[in-house]
Amino acid sequence: MKTTVQLLALVAGVLALASASGQTTTNGSPRGAPYRIDLAQYNQALLPRIRPLIEAPEDLREEEIVPFFELLPDYRERLSGNFLIDGFTRARDTGRCLLCMSTSYLFLALYNETVSLTDGRTERLRTIAGRLCRLLGFKAYLCNGVIDMNGDIIQYVLEHRQPFPEPADICQVYLQELDCMGDGRNVSAPDAYRTIAISAPVKEEPSHGSFVARAASDKKSGAVNTEGQCPRRKSGKHRDSNRGAPPTRDPLTIVHLTDIHYDPEYVVGVNADCHAEACCRVLPDLPPANGTVDGAGYWGDYRDCDTPWHAVVDLMEHIRTQHEQIDAIYFTGDIVHHFTWNTTIETNEQAMRQVFDLMKQTFPGVPIYPILGNHESHPANLYAPHTVTETLRTNYLYDFIVEQWADWLPMTGRIRETLSEGGYYSVRTPYGLRIIGLNNNPCFVHNFWLFYSLDYFMPQLQWLHDTLLEAEHANERVHILAHVPSYDDYCFVGWTREYRKIVERFAHIITAQFNGHSHVDEFNLYYPRAPATVDPLRPISVAWNGGSTTTFTKLNPNYKVFLFDPVSFEPIEQDTWMYNLTSANAAPNQRPEWFRAYSFKEYYQLPDLSLDSLGWLVQRFAQSEEQLASYWRAKQKWADPLLQEGCTGTCLREALCAIVRTEHDDNRVCEALYQPPPEVQSVVNGA
Repeated sequence: MKTTVQLLALVAGVLALASASGQTTTNGSPRGAPYRIDLAQYNQALLPRIRPLIEAPEDLREEEIVPFFELLPDYRERLSGNFLIDGFTRARDTGRCLLCMSTSYLFLALYNETVSLTDGRTERLRTIAGRLCRLLGFKAYLCNGVIDMNGDIIQYVLEHRQPFPEPADICQVYLQELDCMGDGRNVSAPDAYRTIAISAPVKEEPSHGSFVARAASDKKSGAVNTEGQCPRRKSGKHRDSNRGAPPTRDPLTIVHLTDIHYDPEYVVGVNADCHAEACCRVLPDLPPANGTVDGAGYWGDYRDCDTPWHAVVDLMEHIRTQHEQIDAIYFTGDIVHHFTWNTTIETNEQAMRQVFDLMKQTFPGVPIYPILGNHESHPANLYAPHTVTETLRTNYLYDFIVEQWADWLPMTGRIRETLSEGGYYSVRTPYGLRIIGLNNNPCFVHNFWLFYSLDYFMPQLQWLHDTLLEAEHANERVHILAHVPSYDDYCFVGWTREYRKIVERFAHIITAQFNGHSHVDEFNLYYPRAPATVDPLRPISVAWNGGSTTTFTKLNPNYKVFLFDPVSFEPIEQDTWMYNLTSANAAPNQRPEWFRAYSFKEYYQLPDLSLDSLGWLVQRFAQSEEQLASYWRAKQKWADPLLQEGCTGTCLREALCAIVRTEHDDNRVCEALYQPPPEVQSVVNGA
């Protein structure tokens, strides 16, 4: 049965890789009517062509490792041009959707065929699985690692999932960003999972008029200058005598660190052009580097490489010496590297312990509020429900962080309970702010357990709601930490919809959110779920992304420093610090030259970081491609490779839409920004 397990692991494990594979169909000239592909006929024709290759007595030759559509001469011309898949009218990339659907079909067909056989053929399934993976274009060592690591989990999912999954079920989740779903069954429909019980809101304060009306009025009175700066909102401090933070206290300084991705096996000078999913370490069959051109840089590399230990140490030392006063550090996850086919529980824990110990030694006495990233689990991305067999649960990781984080978090009954239950917690800080640290990694669409259950994470979201309700009754203000941005297309829409409801309900006490995962310097604005009601262009909450200290991929390392009002806990300023990797690697014997890349308020010419100001900023972006391009450059952290690639037109529009999209495929606010009411456009343009 072990070999059956390995086959089960194959497709779920490589689908994430296949989604980025270069061996996919390509859309050609749009001239003329597109070819139409009947998916059932295509799959039925593909299976007999695949069978001789995966059951051949000899290993595959390199020339046999070709894209699936090359195996079908009758389809080759059609699939290299402009084509559609019948029944998949929403697909944004028909080539990648077809690859996913066909791979899933082959996998499930071979699985059902294999488990029904009793003639002893099951011992060959490891070879069959490996060859199917190789036909997708992946290296043998990567295929073997994926198969070996994920087998038991995929077996459990397929044996216990009801009903048995269809190919579309897999691709709708794994390729959510491409809307790879049929016109019929939709696993992301609102009725496909449970919902959160939302409490009735407290009585709202009297309205001060619509945002649009106030903006126009402020313009007439001179509150908005001719450069298009947004109106300064009156102080929103929530004074509470029980908090003990006097209004004259200095602003709180909080450092935001995220996505370190420490690689213990990073080798300076090794060939960094490895044509794998991650590089800069010794890999099987890796040719020597071609001098400094292909060699991995000393301080990191713009290619698919993670962070060497000396760069992690330099980061911590720089922060310690550069910033004399640090009130707290927010760490939003991802210590472990990107070699997802080559991890163990032991090596993951060793890397995490090494980084945590460094933080404790470098910042003694500084409160650190950490959360888990999707790479901390083994295998990566997999955070199991509590209803599955004990050997497959993620309890080992939760027990580990209870031990490691005890120096930072008070391990009282409630905190220890939720950390042990699911890796999340809530704590009230000494300066009166409540911090909620979520484990929202189950929403990551490459988490195989979503194939088992689309809503097993709902208890954590209900806990979030209930914790915020308690904070509301206690008149507390809240910061929320979560690794995967809920607005990211790679966060399953079932989570994002319910999380967005919670944010909207408690937006008046959530003064900031903090994310990682994306590795870029971005922010996101939450708007009401029914934007046709009042003030459709007025945001209700903001989430800040910390970027990354890793260079993976094509990025400069960075961290952020926030200043917060000590009473309202609203942001006052955000500074982004980084170094240019090209310059750093040109002088490997010297420490990198960290510099403050920009201050948010100054860079974007804002009077403050209030929600009104941020809402006004994105309206300026919509009206000025030049200003939007300045945001895109900052988002990419001025990294040399990305600046060379550039971004115009549709690319820039997507950068803006990503700011205001808070759940997958909801672009209503972005569309409203590009078609604002006349009074909004007049104020933005300074007319």
